[in-house]
Amino acid sequence: MSIKFRLLLSYAGMIIIPIIIILLLNSMFIIFGDNEQEDMEIIFNPMRIIGKYIVKQTEINRDLNIEILNNKEKLIDSAYTKKYDEKLGEYYSGIIVRKNDEIIYISEILKNDAFIARLPDFNEPFEIKEFYKNHGTGYVLNMQNDFYLEDGSEVSLFIGTDIEQTKKEFDAARNRMTLIVISILVLTTFTLTFFIYKGINKSIKKLEYGANEMKKGNLDYEIKKHLNDEIGDLSLVLEEMRVRLKNSLEVQRKYEENRKTLISNISHDLKTPIMSIKGYIEGIKDGIADTPEKMDKYINTIYEKSRHMEGLIDELFLFSKLDLQKVSFDFQRIDLIEFLKYSVEDLSFDLEKIDGKINLTYEEENIFVKADLQNLKRVILNIVGNSVKYKGDSPIRIDIFVKKEEDKIIVEIKDNGKGISKEDIPYIFDRFYRADPSRNTSVGGSGLGLAISKQIIEKHGGGMWAKSIKNEGTSMFFSLRAFEGGDKNEKNIDC
Repeated sequence: MSIKFRLLLSYAGMIIIPIIIILLLNSMFIIFGDNEQEDMEIIFNPMRIIGKYIVKQTEINRDLNIEILNNKEKLIDSAYTKKYDEKLGEYYSGIIVRKNDEIIYISEILKNDAFIARLPDFNEPFEIKEFYKNHGTGYVLNMQNDFYLEDGSEVSLFIGTDIEQTKKEFDAARNRMTLIVISILVLTTFTLTFFIYKGINKSIKKLEYGANEMKKGNLDYEIKKHLNDEIGDLSLVLEEMRVRLKNSLEVQRKYEENRKTLISNISHDLKTPIMSIKGYIEGIKDGIADTPEKMDKYINTIYEKSRHMEGLIDELFLFSKLDLQKVSFDFQRIDLIEFLKYSVEDLSFDLEKIDGKINLTYEEENIFVKADLQNLKRVILNIVGNSVKYKGDSPIRIDIFVKKEEDKIIVEIKDNGKGISKEDIPYIFDRFYRADPSRNTSVGGSGLGLAISKQIIEKHGGGMWAKSIKNEGTSMFFSLRAFEGGDKNEKNIDC
């Protein structure tokens, strides 16, 4: 649940929950007695004061009407009338009895000259609203009953209410209701805010702790998603950042190791031919090469060592350019089978010198791909060169298989050499890696051949992998995308 949605729910709860609580409390007061119930209902609805007064006054007026019908003479008896007066007094109301324009009984609460002076005449019609509006005495005349006694006297019985006292009770009830409603609102708001804050704060604390761990350099601390909200999404972002930062530092560490390995490898690979060249040059200077045959041998050796150094430097330079994506590829539509036939034919001459053989097997003629001829040839030469370097005791045999799988062309170059251990297979495409830890100088190479080959194949949109069995042989695979149709001449593409 998002923070926005939770806040909207809390805002709605701040309105709805107090209303529900008030309604529940109001309905629960039925368990009390009548008086207590009325008092509690008034707290939650001050308008019930007026309603209660009207009901009670109506009941008393009904009783008085019955008395008028049954025994009018009693109503002019002050002692008898007083019992009704006491009942009305509870509601800030009272009775006035007027006989022939003379007040013979009046409640203490209604003793107000202005009010008495404005009482309607015998049988004079009046409206409560108009009376209160026009006379403004602070009293309201609720009821008027006019009747005749047996002796023909005119008697008027009035019931009036002290509005000011009623207002005070109404205001007190309203203030109590307001206080209760505000208390419920505050309590509800505090409770909802607390729980929302608690959930959000817990997530923020977890994020803060995780960020501090990252700040301290502890990139192994996993930042877990606590809630399914915006902070939870932020947790995922921070966790992704932590993983990327950790991977970045790991890559940087490996890069630093590779840099050290590069310096070590270059030093080792260049030092050996340089020392050899130096030794032969010193031999020439010291006159050891005192015959034309020795001189030719020394010069040829120096030349071969120089070529070896040049090859090492060229491979290092090419790899750097590939790594920096500064190599320009000339992609063309080529017939892969024809290309491999020419490559096998060229390699056959060199392999025959060491009693080796190379064969090409394919399922279809005219398999077309889009490739850079020079760089693709370098891949073939690198793989075959590795097979020759790590050949076994028996004459080397290399088989090249080509097959088509959907929109991919798979090329396998298999040899019968020493093979590669399972532990070394995952690392053979890493720069400067050699499965031979002794770095036997008789094998030679820079450790960049397969790394360069893999980058070239990846620039072609393919992939490269290997399978090997120790002391039985190795299969190098690479894939290229099949190419059908299109122009035979393709534009150069910088990668």
